[in-house]
Amino acid sequence: MLKALLKKDLAALLVNITMDRRKGKKRSVGGIILMIVLFVFVFASLAAAFFSYALMIGDAIPPGSWLYMSLMGCFGFVLGLFGSVFITYTTVYKAKDNELLLSMPIPQGTLLASKMVNVYLMSLLFCTLGMLPGFIYAWIEHAVTPLSVVLSILEIFFMTLLVTALSCILAWLVALIAGLFPNKNAATVIFSLAFIAIYYTFYIKMMSSLQEIMLKLGEIGEGLKGYAYPIYKMGQGAAGDPAAFGIFAGICVAVFIVIYVALSRSFIKIATRSEKQHTKVYVEKQVNAASADTALLRKEFKHLTGSAVYMLNCALGSLLMLVAAVFLVIKAADMRELIMVLQFSGLEIILRCLPLAIGVLMCFIASMNDLTAPSISLEAKTLWLLKSLPITAQQTFRGKQRMHLLLTVVPALVMHAAACIVMQLSIRDAIEAGALVLVYIFFYSALGLFANLKLPNLNWTNETVAVKQSGSVLLVMFGTWVLLIGLGALYALWLIEFLDPRIFMYILIAFFLILTVLLNLWLRKRGTRIFAAL
Repeated sequence: MLKALLKKDLAALLVNITMDRRKGKKRSVGGIILMIVLFVFVFASLAAAFFSYALMIGDAIPPGSWLYMSLMGCFGFVLGLFGSVFITYTTVYKAKDNELLLSMPIPQGTLLASKMVNVYLMSLLFCTLGMLPGFIYAWIEHAVTPLSVVLSILEIFFMTLLVTALSCILAWLVALIAGLFPNKNAATVIFSLAFIAIYYTFYIKMMSSLQEIMLKLGEIGEGLKGYAYPIYKMGQGAAGDPAAFGIFAGICVAVFIVIYVALSRSFIKIATRSEKQHTKVYVEKQVNAASADTALLRKEFKHLTGSAVYMLNCALGSLLMLVAAVFLVIKAADMRELIMVLQFSGLEIILRCLPLAIGVLMCFIASMNDLTAPSISLEAKTLWLLKSLPITAQQTFRGKQRMHLLLTVVPALVMHAAACIVMQLSIRDAIEAGALVLVYIFFYSALGLFANLKLPNLNWTNETVAVKQSGSVLLVMFGTWVLLIGLGALYALWLIEFLDPRIFMYILIAFFLILTVLLNLWLRKRGTRIFAAL
């Protein structure tokens, strides 16, 4: 039975690669290869960023030492937990196929095991991103043995086992808390935001601790041996000690088994529990008529506020932009002091590039809102109802884009205004950088719809698949990040010597404006035909 469940779940994970959902048939060999190349490219781009971070750590701590390997393992653990904790709740307890599977003669332990395997595969990706680049750098810079390489790789799998267990415990807590509130989505969002705050607090503390580690390697190493024994053994195992690796692996397996047994006893109770409801008393009131565009916009907002997964993964950028604005105001004195240092140091080129840098950075942060990228897929089984209404496909697209723009443009302008005031930009520079941000946000909203029409997923069992595992979301978010980094690198490495930063900003504005017009023309013509055929 477990084999059949795992086969089903694995097919669901791979369906974005093997199936063309728009045409409803299997992709050609060339199409499958293209999708694999796309995912590998995204993974490699992120791994390169973590590799550069490992280079910095390796300058202070000998690569291949147990302390260095322990730090890499800690990075993988934190990234894996942060990346998987938000999808575990819907994957384990709120999957849409839970009721169907529970109605079958399947032991609850077997069903829970299949769900935890899904979480494990997701966590494995994040843990690999956090650990493998650092391990590779250690293998390059340090004389290693085949045994140490094998143990390092195996450690990633055991670390993922630990991350999976802790993610499931956190999902269990979310399920318990959500059941106590009438609005489970609000409870889930609040709990998740609290976790994010804790995560970033821990991250900041970890970075300050990392500086202390670099200054006091001997003292910190002795402290880890005495007070963080599992981390010490993890580092020793990755450095090539098989006995230490066995101890760490045993700890991971033991924790996973204990948590699995504990959760299996309450899985059915929580998965089938009806959420707490409160009775609403009908009060007669006047309802004003609204245009079709207004009604569609309201529909999009209701869908967003009714889905914790959608809000946390696709609209969190709005909150982060406001937080960034507050942070800039708090750190205004430090920022202005930095500008003065640059002025007196004669680094005028950096000051001239400041508006361009601010504009590109604001675009990067605005990319964290990707509301349109999964919006078609989220319609799923109600797509027929939307298509049966007396509205055009263009009106449907417009409603989705407007929600993205309203939730992104306003906080982006607040963040941009704070950056311009703190960094003391001229009115001209502020307007030009703001124009770049606005054009980019319009481009991003159109690109999301384009990608989702090309890579729709209308057969998901829970919204997490459409929101976090969708090819369109990965393509839009990571693709635009790579594009922005590439454009920035292009200017910094080759064009800065003979091209004024203001001219390059004009080029970027024109570039994204042309792409926006072309994408909207495509949506109006080809996009409407694809939508009608879904």
